[in-house]
Amino acid sequence: MSDDVIPLPRDDSLPGTLPEFTRKFSSDNACAALLRRWKYGEEGFRCPRCGGRRAWFLPSRRLDECVSCHKQVSLTSGTVMHGSRKPLRLWFLAMFLFVVSKQGISAMDLSRQLGISYPTAWTWLHKLRAAVGTRAKTMLHGVVEADETWEGGVERGLPGRPTVGKKKALIAGAIEVKRKKGWGRLRLQSVETASAASLGAFLHENVAPGSTLLTDDWRSYRRPAKEAGYRHIATNMKTVPEGAHTVLPGIHRVFALLHRVLLTTHQGAVSRKHLQNYVEEFAFRFNRRSSASRGLLFQRVLSAAVMRAAPCYWEILGRPDPDTPLWMAA
Repeated sequence: MSDDVIPLPRDDSLPGTLPEFTRKFSSDNACAALLRRWKYGEEGFRCPRCGGRRAWFLPSRRLDECVSCHKQVSLTSGTVMHGSRKPLRLWFLAMFLFVVSKQGISAMDLSRQLGISYPTAWTWLHKLRAAVGTRAKTMLHGVVEADETWEGGVERGLPGRPTVGKKKALIAGAIEVKRKKGWGRLRLQSVETASAASLGAFLHENVAPGSTLLTDDWRSYRRPAKEAGYRHIATNMKTVPEGAHTVLPGIHRVFALLHRVLLTTHQGAVSRKHLQNYVEEFAFRFNRRSSASRGLLFQRVLSAAVMRAAPCYWEILGRPDPDTPLWMAA
């Protein structure tokens, strides 16, 4: 079952290559026409004041002005583009570049290709990650592998299991095992601890009751599996000389790919504060790995960008806006 549980308009003519994209979205008016279709649906514009169905578009301000009562409505309000002064065609190109590469694009590369500053490129990518991360998702079912992995490198000389901190982050993962060869959908989440409470919350949110859950023998999986009614098959990895990757091959392959992407595309510069957005982006790409249409992937990102307002720059940083008066920030 697809994660896209909300019916969305579909446009099979969306571009699949960069030359096609350049031809189709060469102007802000062309971008605005598609954005309006996604925002208002097939019925088109409806004035919130008088209910009018006809409007003029004011490109310089990105406003739809009602023909009847002249009320002006922002085309980008409630989307990831809200408040941005950059041309719509640059935003659309950023979305296209966001999906055209299977391993993603770094803020530095996006900055160079679009001719925008690094902080702007970094903010745009975080807004897009936040948008795809909040898309509606269906629960995994059937046979599901689950495990956890650490990000942040090896810390030598420390006994026992690592702990979450400035240098270490814990990621829980679950992936469907297909009846035939291969794997299905993936879910990833940054968690605080490997406790039954943290891992249990992740499993209960992402794996449907009655599923068959394959894990190692870590004790934190036992109680959550029993509470959710999973058919739990736990393997003591010490009894498997070939290694854990032979018992849970799907999720271990995912973790290996995730480590590679974080170390190459993002050069290991992912902070724990933003890690969830990065793993959501990775899962979004992985779950669409067999898609042959870049245009369809662009459509998915565009739908998420239109339907969900993204945090502003200062919200992403987790700091108060310095231009906000103190009485408003209180």
